[in-house]
Amino acid sequence: MVPDGDAPETDGRRGIQSIEVGYRLIATLAGAPGKMTLKALAEGSGMSPSKAHLYLVSFQRLGLVVQDRATQRYGLGPTAIDLGLAAINQIDVVDAGRREMEPLVDEFGASLGLSVWGNRGPTIIFRLDGSWPSPLSVKVGYVLPVLSTATGRVFLAHLPERSWRDLVRVEARSDKGRLQRALAAVEEIRAGGLARTDSEMNEGFVGLSAPVLGPSGEIRAAITALGLAEDPALSAGSPLGAALTAAARRISRAIGWQG
Repeated sequence: MVPDGDAPETDGRRGIQSIEVGYRLIATLAGAPGKMTLKALAEGSGMSPSKAHLYLVSFQRLGLVVQDRATQRYGLGPTAIDLGLAAINQIDVVDAGRREMEPLVDEFGASLGLSVWGNRGPTIIFRLDGSWPSPLSVKVGYVLPVLSTATGRVFLAHLPERSWRDLVRVEARSDKGRLQRALAAVEEIRAGGLARTDSEMNEGFVGLSAPVLGPSGEIRAAITALGLAEDPALSAGSPLGAALTAAARRISRAIGWQG
């Protein structure tokens, strides 16, 4: 095990090196699609299995990591979930988003979600259910596809290609046409500030999404409305679309955008 001590002062500040080394295990688990074996987890974290095991014992005591008794695989534990939710609650964009989203739900009845770009793609960090039905799987923490959702396409239009290239390559394996449709919509999304998908991810449901921008004009989040395709409020050029775009701009200004 790496001994406790001071990390190199590469950024001018002193730190505990063993904490930084151990965190590599947490980061590897966070980026994995499922629970991992000790061998795979150690390899992904750049350490030996014996060293990784020592860290994992402590992380299990803290609830950061759990081990499946049947498979012996490791995954993130309840403490990691609590930390993630606490971090979400401290993000300024959530507070600003909540203030704008609540009136929209009351006025239009749509279900609204606020998403940020995570290491596996667009991730819902806040959600308000309206009177319209919506897919039950779309909850806080859910990672959305890039190509088949309005949320994903907003990020596709505003992030550099290096951010989404690998994710898009995997999604496009099953449907090349989906990739072409998504890329064809990029310029329109950039120009109009709104993405729309119809029955792409869930049959019979339409999504409308607008970007939330940060101080330098970079995309910080996306605000998305979801509802039934048959509802006229979700048609192209609908009042909800305009209200969603305006709300996204107000959220952007609240977190420092000057455009």
